[in-house]
Amino acid sequence: MSYSKSRSRCSFDELLIKLLKLSREASYKKSGFSYEHQNLIYQAAIFSVCAGIEEYSKNFFEDYIFECKKENITFDKIPDNLRSMSLLREQKDLFKHNIFNGDEAKTLNKINMTRSVYDVMKDDCVINNNIRAGTILGTNKYPSIKNLKIVYNRIGIPDIFKELHLKSGTDITSQLKSFLDIREAISHQTPSPLTYNDIKRHLNNLKNIINYLDRVKYTKLLKISGSKCWPS
Repeated sequence: MSYSKSRSRCSFDELLIKLLKLSREASYKKSGFSYEHQNLIYQAAIFSVCAGIEEYSKNFFEDYIFECKKENITFDKIPDNLRSMSLLREQKDLFKHNIFNGDEAKTLNKINMTRSVYDVMKDDCVINNNIRAGTILGTNKYPSIKNLKIVYNRIGIPDIFKELHLKSGTDITSQLKSFLDIREAISHQTPSPLTYNDIKRHLNNLKNIINYLDRVKYTKLLKISGSKCWPS
C-alpha cells in the first residue's frame, strides 16, 4: 500500500510554508525592516517551527490512538512496548507507595488482577482507555535526539535515527542537531546572526526529517495496526 501523509504531517507542512513565506518577505529590502527586525523574525521562525515539531508529534499520536479506538482493534494490534509502557505507568506510583509505606495489604488490593489495567496484556481484548496518547510522549515532548529515541522506542522502533538514515539516505541526525543548536543558542546565549538562507535551509531540512519520520511510522504501524488506524 502506497504511503499517505498523516494529518499531522499535512499541518506541519502548512506551517513550514507559512514561516518560509514570512521569512522571505522580511528579507526583501522593500520590506522596510532593519537588519535587527529581520533577525528577530528569523529567530521567531526557529521557535515556531520547533513548537510545530512538538505539535506534530502530539497530534500524530492522539490521532493514531483515536483511530485505533474507533476501529475497536484488539491489543495484539498495538505495539508491545506501548502496552508495556501503559502497564508501567499505572503501576509505578503504586510500587513507590509500597516501598515507602510498606502497606502490603493495600498494595495487593490495588494490584488485583481483575482490574482493567491488565487488559493490555490480553491479545484478544479490545483496546480501551488504558492506552493513551500521552503515554507515548510523556515528558519527552521536546524534539531532542535523546527524546526522539525514547519516544519511538515506545512504539517499537528501537533506533529511530538508524531507520531514518536508511530510509532517507541522508544524515538526519546532523540536520536535526544543527537546527537544535541554533534553537538553543537563541534561548540561552547570544546567537549568531541569521539570514533568510539559514532559515530556508533549516526549514527544508525539517521538512525532510518529518517526511521520513512520517514514512517510518507508516511502515511500522500499518504492519502492526492495519491501514484503518493510520491517521490520514
